Amino acid sequence: MMAVCMSLSFVFAKFSLEGFTLEQAAGGRLVIGAVFLLPVTYLLGDGLPLKLWFWKWAVILGMVNFVLPIGFTTYGLLTLPSNEVGAMYALIPLITIGLSSVILKVKISRQKLIGLGIGLTGLLVISEPQSWIGETASNSALPMLAIFAAVACLATAAILMRVMPKANPLSLIGASSLVASVFGIWPFISVFEGDLPSVRPWLGLLGVSILSTAIAYSIRFFLIRRKGPVFLAPNAYFSIILANVFGVLLLGDAITSLMKIAFVLIIAGLYIARDRSGYMKQV
Repeated sequence: MMAVCMSLSFVFAKFSLEGFTLEQAAGGRLVIGAVFLLPVTYLLGDGLPLKLWFWKWAVILGMVNFVLPIGFTTYGLLTLPSNEVGAMYALIPLITIGLSSVILKVKISRQKLIGLGIGLTGLLVISEPQSWIGETASNSALPMLAIFAAVACLATAAILMRVMPKANPLSLIGASSLVASVFGIWPFISVFEGDLPSVRPWLGLLGVSILSTAIAYSIRFFLIRRKGPVFLAPNAYFSIILANVFGVLLLGDAITSLMKIAFVLIIAGLYIARDRSGYMKQV
């Protein structure tokens, strides 16, 4: 479920950018996500506890898990195709594994590393790295750097979710989303100053805010706390396969021979990496 919701984010974000500016799309995603999550924190979580340590972590996660990666990713999607952004997102598990080994002292098996390496090879094939160099590379250099920054933020957030004190996942995600929404209110309000966008951009904004942010990020937090950040590493590749499938179905992208080869490599990598190394008990 998390993979489906997160893989749809690239499609939804593309839809939203058809009618909203970069600032409006990113701000709306933060605000609508928070509006959706706040009632959930009281219905299914512990509400918003008035504890200093809780809000300290809410502010940190609000920036690292919401504001920075969403802003960087939205900027990157203005220029880069969704499958290329998805391929870059596949660096998240590799960075997460590195940070887990250094910070959390998690032992990663050779089998998992080999599987992840094979999967990454498939993702590089999808992204067609030959297009990253040459005359056109300068036009995409800053967007690519923005996506790499978003990837680094999300990998760091995964480690922070693991080392933070025990808290209800829905409450902390709701609180961090509320903190993040402060940065999105003003840009989002500007939408109503002129002619409103058509239905499709609104559907894209609602989809990326509720499914790909509020729901997907809540599931991600729960899984990281319960199984550890390395547990999610192989599953990230499955998300990228789905991102390309949705790109074909909803954005009209073509299935190329390189994509077929890449899918085989990714599935093989997933199969090899499916051991239990890196699994951690809930803290």
